[in-house]
Amino acid sequence: MNINNTVAIIGECMIELSGQPFQPQQQRFGGDTLNTALYLSRLMPALHPVYITGLGADAYSKLMQQAWEQEGINCQSIITIPEKLPGLYAIEIDPQGERSFHYWRNDAAARYIATDKRFTQYLNQLPDYSVVYLSGISLAILPQEGKQALLSQLSELKKRGITLIVDSNYRPRLWNSIEDAQIWFEKLYQLSDIALVTGDDEQLLWQQGSLSETAIAERLHQQGNHSVIVKLGSRGAFWSKDGLSGYITPKPIDNVIDTTAAGDSFNAAFIAAWLQKKCLPSCCLWGNTLAGLVIQHHGAIIPHEITDLFYLLIKDNYDAVNC
Repeated sequence: MNINNTVAIIGECMIELSGQPFQPQQQRFGGDTLNTALYLSRLMPALHPVYITGLGADAYSKLMQQAWEQEGINCQSIITIPEKLPGLYAIEIDPQGERSFHYWRNDAAARYIATDKRFTQYLNQLPDYSVVYLSGISLAILPQEGKQALLSQLSELKKRGITLIVDSNYRPRLWNSIEDAQIWFEKLYQLSDIALVTGDDEQLLWQQGSLSETAIAERLHQQGNHSVIVKLGSRGAFWSKDGLSGYITPKPIDNVIDTTAAGDSFNAAFIAAWLQKKCLPSCCLWGNTLAGLVIQHHGAIIPHEITDLFYLLIKDNYDAVNC
């Protein structure tokens, strides 16, 4: 894989409010795929990953796009829908420090991108043998016709040799039922080449609390994924490819502050390593290392100077890899 190849990321980013209701609140933006795009851009500044999403013509949308462009993200494939707005969510923290989330996204611009003719146009402009990344949330937020349109477009891209990487990110509240989610996830995984799933998500989605990493990988291999990564939180990650498998266990993190975007940052570092032709254990080590940095700070996006420590930590951690 040429590291200069195009990487396109499809998904949703929302406006974030944090603080107590009807009191001064901080305004940010957040979204699983945007987090991955941003960290990937930081790790590989020359890459300029393409972010495909929907925004409005409002001031919030314009400022969000400006911020992404400053991070080196290619925003030329963002679909502007003037009559729509970005989604919104609020984070409320109780006195014990527990977080609860409230969402307003049912009519967000990102829900309508897959049936917009510009979506097809932008995907068709991707060079052959590019990489496309999306998550279960990218699929879940779409209406039924949007889900089918997305999968149809991905199927066409696969004919052009494009590699599809999928993160599970199963969120029950975004689906009509667990049976509906299972049907669509099956269709998506049958198209993907690399599955970056979370063990807890798989347990919840398939209602099997004792589902092993090996069993998860076997099912995903049978659906056509040549590489499967099962993210296991503090236990690290399990990898499987070509009949080989193993675990990469990170060094313990003693100062866990906020696990927001742990999986998203893992995915970014994994993809960065994979684009540079690292072996799967190394890719997992990269993922674990960046996620370990992120969870020691508040919020999804850590300061640039902290991200810059990543490559130093990688050198210190390579004794965990046996490629």
